[in-house]
Amino acid sequence: MARLRRILRYICELIRYYTLFPIAIWKYGKRQIWLVSERGTEARDNGYHFFRYLREKSPEIEAYYIITDDSPDRPKVTAVGETVTYRSLRHYLLFIAAEYKISTHIAGYSPHAYFYSQFAKWLPWRGKRIFLQHGVIKDDLVTLYQERTHLDIFICGAKPEFDYVSSNFHYEDQVKYTGLARYDALHDVQTKNQILLMPTWRGYLTGITEEKLKASDYVTRWNAVLQDPQLLAALKKTGKTMVFYPHYEMQKNLHLFSSSDESVVIADFAHYDVQQLLKESQLLVTDFSSVFFDFAYMKKPCVYYQFDEAQFFSDHYKPGYFKYREMGFGEVVTQHQEIISQIVAYLESDCKMKSEYAKRIDGFFPLHDQQNCKRILDEIQKLKN
Repeated sequence: MARLRRILRYICELIRYYTLFPIAIWKYGKRQIWLVSERGTEARDNGYHFFRYLREKSPEIEAYYIITDDSPDRPKVTAVGETVTYRSLRHYLLFIAAEYKISTHIAGYSPHAYFYSQFAKWLPWRGKRIFLQHGVIKDDLVTLYQERTHLDIFICGAKPEFDYVSSNFHYEDQVKYTGLARYDALHDVQTKNQILLMPTWRGYLTGITEEKLKASDYVTRWNAVLQDPQLLAALKKTGKTMVFYPHYEMQKNLHLFSSSDESVVIADFAHYDVQQLLKESQLLVTDFSSVFFDFAYMKKPCVYYQFDEAQFFSDHYKPGYFKYREMGFGEVVTQHQEIISQIVAYLESDCKMKSEYAKRIDGFFPLHDQQNCKRILDEIQKLKN
């Protein structure tokens, strides 16, 4: 039944697309439209930062940002440029006609990202497709191979990432090392007396019952950290706050995590911005989340808690070029007491970064300035030729 519903949705999407195609070309076909988005529900990533740059530096470009009406981020986008409601009729028309389709996720600028990414080979696509990326790639992501995406520009945020994607993802000259758009905002940051816990999601936990998820290693291990007496005592002693903000895909399960201590904050998507949390925190504790690249870019310490390392690389992502123990920007641990000891040690040293990790960061990010959006815009402008 689920498969039948999916097929029917696809048929309806195809009918809608082909019905609106001539209307879109008639109405917008002679205009150079730039369409920018992330997932269609937010503006907290490279899409928002690049859109803001466009409006400030190139106001002559006809650019629109796609976002839902009820998104908590919509007001800040409206303040800098024109927004279009996600999945509205106008969105469909602009999506079909846009000369430049730009997003942080594959087909994120479309009214139905999964559908349009799957049918990219057969639809009469108009315009260029630019992938701003959601974060620095470190794993072998088959879904981002050229034959799956058909991209015109694939942005990279670090030199080793650029080398890996260029060599292994089957592209020709579409891969560009410009730095990520949001990195322009990661300079001269002011920190709070705060540390951040931000684990990523697990594909193999998607779709299981809440009871099984609650009993999973993922939930029990992170709850154990949030409730650890030694860590809570160290937080109180140093006067620091610990913010727990799991990946976007795990936010709907936030109620499964808890701590009664006033120094611990369970942060939700609606009220907390990821980049702001990264900028204002002194230490990052994560597992495999690529947000550690942003943190390292700001030259602040991180620790990796990888209690399910074997299963993660077996059932979630296939490992790529990045070796955490040889290339990482902090210690890698797998046991509860190890992660507690590492966090406490950093708290007691006021979260000072160790020199060996600082050297690794310098080699990983040879581009370290506020010209990332400019370089991205320059690459897009080259497509005109």
